[in-house]
Amino acid sequence: MVIGFVTENTPKFLGQALRLLQSIRWFGGELAQSHVVVAVVEQVDARARRSLERFDADIRIVTRFHPANPTANRLQMIAELRDVPEPHFLLLDSDTLVVRDPLPLLRRDVFQAKIAPFPTVTHEVFERLFTHFGMPLPARSYTTGYSGTPTIPYFNGGVISVSRTLAERLLPDWRRFNTILADEPQLAVPCEKHIHQAALALALASTKIPVEAVGAELNYQVNATEFPTPRGYAEIDPVIIHYHERVDRDGRLLRVPFPKAQERIELFHKRLAEEQAHGIAIPAREAAASGEASKQIAIVGMHRSGTSLVAQLLAAMGAYPGETADLTPPDVFNPRGYWELSDALTLDEDILAAMNANWREPAEADLARLDEETRRAFVDRAREIARRLDAHGTWIVKEPRMTLVFPVWREALDRPLCVLVWREPAAVAKSLMHRDGLPFVTGLALWEEYTRAMLAYTVGVPRVLVSYQDLLRDPVGCSTELANATGLKLPPEEELRALIDASMDHNDGDDDGLLNRHQIELRDALRDRSAMAWSSVPPIHPETRNLLASFWVEARENAPLWKKTRDLGLLLDSVFASRSWRIGFAITRLWRKIRPSNEQTAVEQWKRMR
Repeated sequence: MVIGFVTENTPKFLGQALRLLQSIRWFGGELAQSHVVVAVVEQVDARARRSLERFDADIRIVTRFHPANPTANRLQMIAELRDVPEPHFLLLDSDTLVVRDPLPLLRRDVFQAKIAPFPTVTHEVFERLFTHFGMPLPARSYTTGYSGTPTIPYFNGGVISVSRTLAERLLPDWRRFNTILADEPQLAVPCEKHIHQAALALALASTKIPVEAVGAELNYQVNATEFPTPRGYAEIDPVIIHYHERVDRDGRLLRVPFPKAQERIELFHKRLAEEQAHGIAIPAREAAASGEASKQIAIVGMHRSGTSLVAQLLAAMGAYPGETADLTPPDVFNPRGYWELSDALTLDEDILAAMNANWREPAEADLARLDEETRRAFVDRAREIARRLDAHGTWIVKEPRMTLVFPVWREALDRPLCVLVWREPAAVAKSLMHRDGLPFVTGLALWEEYTRAMLAYTVGVPRVLVSYQDLLRDPVGCSTELANATGLKLPPEEELRALIDASMDHNDGDDDGLLNRHQIELRDALRDRSAMAWSSVPPIHPETRNLLASFWVEARENAPLWKKTRDLGLLLDSVFASRSWRIGFAITRLWRKIRPSNEQTAVEQWKRMR
């Protein structure tokens, strides 16, 4: 038998995966000797990989199945099992614990799983789905485990036992139905959150493979304590516990009102404490347990300079970036995410606001203007963020505004390491033109402001310089240098090259001769790395500072005109789109074919004026 489960590359889910793996090896009986495949979506934290491999996990990297259907990532894991020699699969959710040997309860010739505890996909939705796919609806020959509602063969996917032969028959249809429902979730409304299980019911019906409903002991759910407990449920001695979110920050399961289950949980906790006392820890605490000196890595640099890519790279090497829910979400300008901790972003914006500045208008960003009490409050907030991150070993914080306010962070950090990221100034300016509509020379001036601050504020701090262009050109060489500087582990080369794609640089470095002398000198000092030897960084030149100041003065003065123009544009666009205008315009164009004229149309005049 091979055991397989899939996990996301976040501390929360990697912690689940390690707990499950430990429980298999410690309490699985004969099952403990099994081959275990852990599939991680997209990439794996280096420290977590080491922890999992200590328990003989076979780590596989899988692609995401569908962004709208994360539960279906297990299908990518099942596909990975095709190359293993074992003839039978035990598929588990990562938020489960094996607390006894399940092998005596498993059969080779049928698909086994537990009927869902509640009708999270209602019978009305199943009627709609089977009709849509032109399939006969199976009989409601089962009842849900908790609510006792009649249901078709509708299984909870947390624990599945299936032979390779049956899995190969099931997988194509299961993938097909998952894809269709992810693309068209309205088919399952109001039960669209459970389309993966709905797709399983459809696939079982279409393939007609034999199924068997197993008892609650093989998938003992402890998360539904707010509902009346089924008769006899508390007396069941579980084999596999499905705990869902019932776990604390230290990886201990919360108490449950089921005596036999609680006894099994306490046995796991006792073994976990014994192992951690000998240096085996969950990934978040591995560095502290092994005595390694964790690092507080600050990624600083100008906006649009590749700081997000470097943050993603360091996360792949094992540095903790924060929980996914605490990071600013991706958008069209950064589809892979910004990797910015929301608390850090808020703090940096508050510091700038206290100086009457913002990221685009940094002229007033002089920290000397802060009174002692205000500065101390900001330092305390930064220290609190660092304290929370310290619990996870080496961590990263990335937020471009931090470049302008780094002295506050520097005061809050005990063991900082700065990763200075820079990009050719013309490429930055062109990216700002595209994203923010800033004039090219304004983007160059901002690049100079941030870059001088980046160098000046980190003098005397351990630091490493990273060129975005060099990283794209030589991902292995630059990443190796970064790994050596940070003490982190380089990911496998195939993961590295998938992460760093040279086509990501959408802007060339042609400056059109618009860099001034001071910007050219700064750029050249970064290219040859001589800037890293500067003990004193020349301040931004007055002409650059004046350019920025005058631009924003004019921008504010022109704001009413821009608004008036925009409002007028919306009005005229609606007029030009109206039916009466289109008819009249068509007649005018026809008349011009008969009697040509150089006179501009209203549309042409408006486009020229705008």
